[in-house]
Amino acid sequence: MKGAKDLDTPRLDTLDRLILKYLQEDGRTPFTTIANAAGVAEGTIRKRYARLVEKGLAKVVAVVNPEGLGLKTRAIVGIEVEGEQGEEVATELAKLPEVRYVAISAGEHDLIIEVVVASNEELYKFLTKRLREIKGVKSSDTSMIMKTSKEAYTWSLKD
Repeated sequence: MKGAKDLDTPRLDTLDRLILKYLQEDGRTPFTTIANAAGVAEGTIRKRYARLVEKGLAKVVAVVNPEGLGLKTRAIVGIEVEGEQGEEVATELAKLPEVRYVAISAGEHDLIIEVVVASNEELYKFLTKRLREIKGVKSSDTSMIMKTSKEAYTWSLKD
Protein backbone atom coordinates (compact mmCIF):
# COMPACT_ATOMS: atom_id res chain seq x y z
CA MET A 1 0.00 0.00 0.00
CA LYS A 2 1.50 3.31 -1.05
CA GLY A 3 2.58 5.44 1.87
CA ALA A 4 2.41 2.61 4.37
CA LYS A 5 4.17 3.43 7.63
CA ASP A 6 5.64 1.10 10.24
CA LEU A 7 4.88 -2.04 8.20
CA ASP A 8 8.10 -3.78 9.24
CA THR A 9 6.58 -5.02 12.49
CA PRO A 10 2.81 -4.58 12.46
CA ARG A 11 1.36 -5.43 15.86
CA LEU A 12 -2.22 -6.47 15.38
CA ASP A 13 -4.23 -7.82 18.25
CA THR A 14 -7.50 -9.74 18.08
CA LEU A 15 -9.59 -6.56 17.93
CA ASP A 16 -7.50 -5.09 15.09
CA ARG A 17 -7.91 -8.34 13.14
CA LEU A 18 -11.67 -8.34 13.73
CA ILE A 19 -11.96 -4.76 12.45
CA LEU A 20 -9.94 -5.62 9.35
CA LYS A 21 -11.97 -8.79 8.75
CA TYR A 22 -15.24 -6.85 8.77
CA LEU A 23 -13.85 -4.11 6.53
CA GLN A 24 -12.43 -6.61 4.04
CA GLU A 25 -15.88 -8.16 3.69
CA ASP A 26 -17.62 -4.76 3.38
CA GLY A 27 -15.73 -1.49 3.74
CA ARG A 28 -19.00 0.27 4.66
CA THR A 29 -19.66 -1.85 7.75
CA PRO A 30 -20.78 0.53 10.50
CA PHE A 31 -18.46 0.82 13.48
CA THR A 32 -21.47 0.02 15.69
CA THR A 33 -21.81 -3.39 14.02
CA ILE A 34 -18.13 -4.17 14.61
CA ALA A 35 -18.33 -2.86 18.18
CA ASN A 36 -21.34 -5.07 18.94
CA ALA A 37 -19.56 -8.12 17.52
CA ALA A 38 -16.45 -7.34 19.57
CA GLY A 39 -18.30 -6.38 22.75
CA VAL A 40 -16.63 -2.98 22.97
CA ALA A 41 -17.71 0.66 22.59
CA GLU A 42 -18.07 2.21 19.14
CA GLY A 43 -15.48 4.83 20.12
CA THR A 44 -12.95 2.06 20.66
CA ILE A 45 -13.52 0.79 17.11
CA ARG A 46 -13.33 4.33 15.72
CA LYS A 47 -9.96 4.95 17.45
CA ARG A 48 -8.55 1.58 16.39
CA TYR A 49 -9.67 2.16 12.80
CA ALA A 50 -8.00 5.61 12.77
CA ARG A 51 -4.77 4.02 14.05
CA LEU A 52 -4.88 1.28 11.39
CA VAL A 53 -5.33 3.90 8.67
CA GLU A 54 -2.65 6.21 10.10
CA LYS A 55 -0.14 3.34 10.22
CA GLY A 56 -0.95 2.42 6.60
CA LEU A 57 -2.40 -0.99 7.48
CA ALA A 58 -5.87 -0.21 6.13
CA LYS A 59 -7.37 1.91 3.39
CA VAL A 60 -11.04 1.70 2.47
CA VAL A 61 -11.84 2.48 -1.18
CA ALA A 62 -14.45 1.63 -3.81
CA VAL A 63 -13.28 -1.05 -6.24
CA VAL A 64 -14.68 -0.26 -9.67
CA ASN A 65 -15.29 -3.02 -12.22
CA PRO A 66 -13.43 -1.83 -15.37
CA GLU A 67 -15.85 -3.67 -17.67
CA GLY A 68 -18.71 -1.65 -16.20
CA LEU A 69 -16.94 1.47 -17.47
CA GLY A 70 -16.48 0.04 -20.96
CA LEU A 71 -12.84 -0.97 -20.34
CA LYS A 72 -12.98 -4.51 -21.70
CA THR A 73 -9.38 -5.13 -22.76
CA ARG A 74 -6.92 -6.10 -20.04
CA ALA A 75 -3.32 -7.17 -20.38
CA ILE A 76 -0.37 -7.99 -18.18
CA VAL A 77 2.83 -6.48 -19.55
CA GLY A 78 6.30 -7.56 -18.46
CA ILE A 79 8.85 -4.81 -19.04
CA GLU A 80 12.63 -4.90 -19.28
CA VAL A 81 14.34 -1.62 -18.45
CA GLU A 82 17.74 -0.27 -19.38
CA GLY A 83 20.31 -0.35 -16.60
CA GLU A 84 19.15 0.64 -13.14
CA GLN A 85 16.12 2.69 -14.22
CA GLY A 86 13.42 0.44 -12.79
CA GLU A 87 12.11 2.85 -10.16
CA GLU A 88 12.12 5.81 -12.55
CA VAL A 89 10.24 3.85 -15.22
CA ALA A 90 7.78 2.54 -12.59
CA THR A 91 7.09 6.11 -11.47
CA GLU A 92 6.34 7.20 -15.03
CA LEU A 93 4.12 4.18 -15.69
CA ALA A 94 2.16 4.86 -12.51
CA LYS A 95 1.16 8.26 -13.93
CA LEU A 96 -0.62 6.73 -16.93
CA PRO A 97 -4.39 6.31 -16.57
CA GLU A 98 -4.40 3.04 -18.55
CA VAL A 99 -2.04 1.43 -16.03
CA ARG A 100 -3.89 -0.09 -13.10
CA TYR A 101 -1.02 -1.87 -11.36
CA VAL A 102 2.76 -1.38 -11.34
CA ALA A 103 5.26 -3.64 -9.58
CA ILE A 104 9.03 -3.89 -9.60
CA SER A 105 9.75 -7.60 -9.87
CA ALA A 106 12.49 -10.20 -9.80
CA GLY A 107 12.74 -12.81 -12.51
CA GLU A 108 12.19 -12.59 -16.22
CA HIS A 109 10.90 -8.98 -16.17
CA ASP A 110 12.06 -5.89 -14.29
CA LEU A 111 8.52 -4.52 -14.03
CA ILE A 112 5.03 -5.99 -14.29
CA ILE A 113 2.05 -3.78 -15.12
CA GLU A 114 -1.63 -4.32 -15.74
CA VAL A 115 -3.15 -2.25 -18.54
CA VAL A 116 -6.91 -1.70 -18.81
CA VAL A 117 -8.35 -0.08 -21.94
CA ALA A 118 -11.56 -0.10 -23.99
CA SER A 119 -10.30 -2.05 -27.02
CA ASN A 120 -7.48 -3.95 -28.68
CA GLU A 121 -6.83 -0.83 -30.76
CA GLU A 122 -6.27 1.23 -27.61
CA LEU A 123 -3.95 -1.46 -26.25
CA TYR A 124 -2.03 -1.39 -29.52
CA LYS A 125 -1.63 2.40 -29.28
CA PHE A 126 -0.54 2.12 -25.65
CA LEU A 127 2.10 -0.52 -26.42
CA THR A 128 3.44 1.02 -29.62
CA LYS A 129 3.36 4.69 -28.63
CA ARG A 130 2.88 5.54 -24.94
CA LEU A 131 5.01 2.73 -23.55
CA ARG A 132 7.83 3.29 -26.04
CA GLU A 133 7.93 7.01 -25.19
CA ILE A 134 9.01 6.28 -21.63
CA LYS A 135 12.75 6.72 -21.22
CA GLY A 136 14.41 3.53 -20.01
CA VAL A 137 11.93 1.01 -21.43
CA LYS A 138 14.03 -1.55 -23.30
CA SER A 139 11.40 -4.14 -24.27
CA SER A 140 8.03 -5.54 -23.26
CA ASP A 141 6.12 -8.82 -23.36
CA THR A 142 2.32 -8.69 -23.34
CA SER A 143 -0.17 -11.33 -22.22
CA MET A 144 -3.86 -10.66 -22.81
CA ILE A 145 -6.25 -11.49 -19.98
CA MET A 146 -8.96 -13.56 -21.61
CA LYS A 147 -11.01 -14.42 -18.52
CA THR A 148 -10.52 -13.69 -14.83
CA SER A 149 -11.13 -16.68 -12.57
CA LYS A 150 -10.35 -14.95 -9.27
CA GLU A 151 -9.79 -11.37 -8.24
CA ALA A 152 -9.61 -11.11 -4.45
CA TYR A 153 -9.33 -8.13 -2.18
CA THR A 154 -9.25 -10.11 1.04
CA TRP A 155 -6.73 -12.49 2.53
CA SER A 156 -6.19 -14.31 5.76
CA LEU A 157 -5.33 -12.24 8.81
CA LYS A 158 -3.61 -15.04 10.71
CA ASP A 159 -1.38 -14.33 13.70
